[in-house]
Amino acid sequence: MSNNSNIREGEFLVLIALIMSLGALSIDAILPALPVIGDSFNVSSGNTIQQVVSVLMLGLTIGQLFYGPLSDRIGRRFALLIGVGIFMVGSLVSVLSGNFTILLAARFLQGFGGAATRIVSMALIRDKYEGAAMARIMSLAVGIFILIPIIAPTFGQSILLISGWQAIFWIIFILSGIVMVWFWLRQPETLDPEHKTKAGIRPVLDGLWAITSNRMALGYTLAMGLVSTGYVAYLLSAEQIFHDIYHTGDLFAIYFALAALSIGVASFVNAQIVERFNMHRIIRAATIGIIVVSFGAASMGVVGTLPLAGFLATLAIIFFCIGLMLGNMNAIALEPLGHIAGLANSAISFVSGMISLVIGTALGNAFNFTIQPLMFGILSTSVLALAIVIWADSQQSQHQPLIIKT
Repeated sequence: MSNNSNIREGEFLVLIALIMSLGALSIDAILPALPVIGDSFNVSSGNTIQQVVSVLMLGLTIGQLFYGPLSDRIGRRFALLIGVGIFMVGSLVSVLSGNFTILLAARFLQGFGGAATRIVSMALIRDKYEGAAMARIMSLAVGIFILIPIIAPTFGQSILLISGWQAIFWIIFILSGIVMVWFWLRQPETLDPEHKTKAGIRPVLDGLWAITSNRMALGYTLAMGLVSTGYVAYLLSAEQIFHDIYHTGDLFAIYFALAALSIGVASFVNAQIVERFNMHRIIRAATIGIIVVSFGAASMGVVGTLPLAGFLATLAIIFFCIGLMLGNMNAIALEPLGHIAGLANSAISFVSGMISLVIGTALGNAFNFTIQPLMFGILSTSVLALAIVIWADSQQSQHQPLIIKT
């Protein structure tokens, strides 16, 4: 770790969580505005309006291949500042969009810039910590970060009551500028000069090869993508589910927040137990929990309509399990590749992100005014994820004691 890193852990956690939250804010704050945006551009199909979210997520996913190598080349600070700058441009163009196509292009640009907020943040954490300690810090950061999905839809809904959907993008633009200045003033560079690498296509290919040639990294990368699929599908179809099936109206933001809350709770719980329990066992137990609950919900959907309370309880359990898993999965996948942290995390996030985006988008577009596509999708991907985890663990080597770097 670079010796000039003097920011305290508490401030580091809050700053990293806020940086990571920019991408989530650009997704979740927009959800209540999707019908209004559709009306503005004469787009009537709810499944078509989902593109406002899915295109941004595509930018987030593709951008991850760019910022990992860039941060390993020029350092974490400048890579993050470049990404946030692009994110701000995308936010501004979104405000000024004259048609739906321009809005989608701006959202892709916003996502491409926002990719830096996750990739470089994870590399910063990996520079300072490793093993279970890294998983603990990641879980705490995610726990703070998850407050954004809880409050963002309510924030977006509130803005719509007093202004147009463009105001949401204006506030995201301003917040991004504040976070960028804070990061510039307070966070020193964490990448040691001797660990910098050359940029270009070769490092990207090397990162992808590093994953595929390591059974543990490959298995947990694939499993992480599959587990995330259900949440992506939910994000894309949540507004339609709550409005068209459960007719929640303006209460959508509250119900969305209740479901998202369980992920934040799980992240804090994981931070407390991950150093006492085996990360692999936590992941297996949580995956089995998702399988059992999604199977029950899918079965209920076949014979009738799952009541709103039952649907919320199902989501809470599933998202709690996901919250227990993702930080641990990322830590396990990244652990054997720590010498190329930025590059490896880029490749891991790209592969897992493309899996979750492709399958999740298909599930979201399969919305048919029932919860069956969502629940059967979560069930099938979770079963496959569990099989892959078992395969990856079958040749697990003996782990060394997990410590914090100093």
